[in-house]
Amino acid sequence: METTAKKTPSKNPDVGKPAVIAPPARGPEPKTKIAGASLVPDLDKRSKDGQSVLRQYRYWVGVTPSCPVEYLTLAGICFPKVNENLIEDPLRTNQKRRVPVIGAIVFLTEDKIRKMREVLPRTVIRFIDDGEKEEPGTGQNIGDNFVRPRRGQRITIPTMEEIEQRKKAGKPTRQYVPHAGDEPAARYMFAVLCSDQERGSRGEYYPDTLETAGLEWPGELEADELLK
Repeated sequence: METTAKKTPSKNPDVGKPAVIAPPARGPEPKTKIAGASLVPDLDKRSKDGQSVLRQYRYWVGVTPSCPVEYLTLAGICFPKVNENLIEDPLRTNQKRRVPVIGAIVFLTEDKIRKMREVLPRTVIRFIDDGEKEEPGTGQNIGDNFVRPRRGQRITIPTMEEIEQRKKAGKPTRQYVPHAGDEPAARYMFAVLCSDQERGSRGEYYPDTLETAGLEWPGELEADELLK
C-alpha cells in the first residue's frame, strides 16, 4: 500500500500586510520660491497708480460762534463750536479739569473731501429771527446787556436726481424754496489742514471760513466735473 504525501500550500507573501498602496517611486518635487521683495507693498507706487490705498490727513474743523447751531454734520464729519480737553489740574493732586477748545481734530479722506465739495454748495443756514438782540439787565453783571444769539437751522437743497427718486418711490418730496434769511453754510464752517500731522493742532483764534479760505488737500485729486 502506497502512501501519498500531502503538499503544504504556499503562503501568499501579501497576506498580513497593511492595505496601503505605496506611491510610485519618483524624483524630488520641484520647488518655487517667491522673492521677498515682491511680498512688500510699494505704497508710493500704489498711491500714484490710484490703487486701493486710503490717504487721510488731520484737519482742524468746526463752526464759528455766530453759527445758530452748536455743530453741523457734513460728509459724516462733525463740525462743533467747542470741544473739551481733559488736563491735569495744577491746583489739585490726581484731579483733572476740563478746558474748552475750538472745534475738533478729525481725519479727512479724499472721499470725504469730494463729498464736502458736492454737498456744501447745496447746504444753507436758514435764520429764523431778525438777528442778535440785546436784552437790558439780563447779563452776568447787573445792568449788562445779554445778547441772545440768532436762531436757525441747516437745510440741504436736494438734487433733481434725489427728487425724481423720491417721486418714483411715492415718498413726500419737498423742493427748496429760497428765503431771505438763507446764508451759505460754508460762511460759518472751517476746515484747516493741520501743520502737525502726528498729533493735530488747533489755533487759539477762529480761522477763515470755508467760504473765504476754501478747502485744501495735500496732493492731487483726480479731475472730475466737481473739481473744474
